[in-house]
Amino acid sequence: MERQDPPPTFSEMILERFAQKSPLPAALRLAFEQMFEPRAIDAIFEKHRGLQYHRQILFSTVVAVMYEVVSRRTRSVHAAAQERKDALGASITALYDKLHRTEPRVVEQLVAASYRRASDLVRTMGGLRAEPLPGYRLRILDGNHLAATERRLEALWQVSAGPLPGLALVVFDYVAMMMSDVLLCEDGHAQERSLTDRVLELVQEGDCWVKDRNFCTVPLLFGIRERGGHFVTRQHANLPGEVLGPRRVVGRCEGGEVFEQLWKVPSEKGAPLTLRRVTVVLDEPTRHRENELHLLTSLPPEVDARTIVELYRKRWTIESAFGELARWLHAEIAPLGYPRAALLGFGVGLMAYNAVSTLLGGLRAVHGEAFVQEHVSGYYIVEFGRLGSVSLDELVEADTWTRWNTMPLAEAAELLKSMLARVKVAILKKHPRKKKTPVPPRTRFKGKPHVSTKKLLDGTAEDDR
Repeated sequence: MERQDPPPTFSEMILERFAQKSPLPAALRLAFEQMFEPRAIDAIFEKHRGLQYHRQILFSTVVAVMYEVVSRRTRSVHAAAQERKDALGASITALYDKLHRTEPRVVEQLVAASYRRASDLVRTMGGLRAEPLPGYRLRILDGNHLAATERRLEALWQVSAGPLPGLALVVFDYVAMMMSDVLLCEDGHAQERSLTDRVLELVQEGDCWVKDRNFCTVPLLFGIRERGGHFVTRQHANLPGEVLGPRRVVGRCEGGEVFEQLWKVPSEKGAPLTLRRVTVVLDEPTRHRENELHLLTSLPPEVDARTIVELYRKRWTIESAFGELARWLHAEIAPLGYPRAALLGFGVGLMAYNAVSTLLGGLRAVHGEAFVQEHVSGYYIVEFGRLGSVSLDELVEADTWTRWNTMPLAEAAELLKSMLARVKVAILKKHPRKKKTPVPPRTRFKGKPHVSTKKLLDGTAEDDR
């Protein structure tokens, strides 16, 4: 007699129905489950922890609490902890102690692991973007000083200046449109350049690093080349060096005329570094009233100077990503004054961003890159996805999600793509804002405390001019 599979449980039937009838929330939840699998998180903690250790509270539980806040499912860490009080296995005070002591190295590894899983999912679905420079892996580097926190800590009570909880250097993968790595520093006043050695640890042969002038330093330029990588960077005014020969006209790009010449950077240890300097003479000055833009690159001459300019323009994708992170999620949690707690919240935000980008990658595989780039809003993915899945946790037992967060890569990619193919993309349509009308000077009723809006609309308000 053949062995029959047990009938599905009530929770499993609800989950199956949810996936069929609500494909967008289900797809977002599947992506989150893949990024936040508890056993994988605990394994990363065990491998990379220093002084921290497990006692009553698993580290995956700490991350789950932070996820509730970052995804805006819950308004505060305390409220999220209250909801999970029975599952914590310890007091809420113990949870806060765990938050305050989370080592940045562990958070960095969590973000890197989420990127590997998310990019593998998008690659399997066929949703990666084309490399803008074939033969090179584009990496975009930028820094983010976390916003000032509230002054709940006793050390901050009498402080007038904004208390900064830390610094994050983020590496952005343009092809996957995800945060691939993060380097965290607890000193909110630290210079981005102070993490140069750690940045160089991430450089691989065949990389092309695009970065702003704040990262245009001799150690970073030489270090990237020594590791077999290349770079496109805006030239810093204090970078030592000299021009080799006159500049020659290359042609035009969007916004100006392009010139090229050689630039030699001296070295204290050995031979100098000879680079190409690409100059854009702008049609209109920048907001800082600069009329020329100087870019330095180690890419070979086969890469046209106008291509260098276009590569540098892609640096703005990480600026856009930081803006999207702030709009879509709540990654900088103001009440968390302790640096390590704030950095954990930011790291969980990057993990959640990668989950949302997984859905955008799946939509690219279904509808094409141009359509998603022009018409699909990540904000609506998060908004509709969150609203559609909040009540599901009340109906589905927690262990039922194990089926989704342990699903093999190929199976998860296939299921995710099938869900996204059923999503009505019309509800995700972008609504770009029109140019704002300048606000006229507020000169009416200046001597009065208030005025009737109805009378203003009716035109019956007596002006005191």
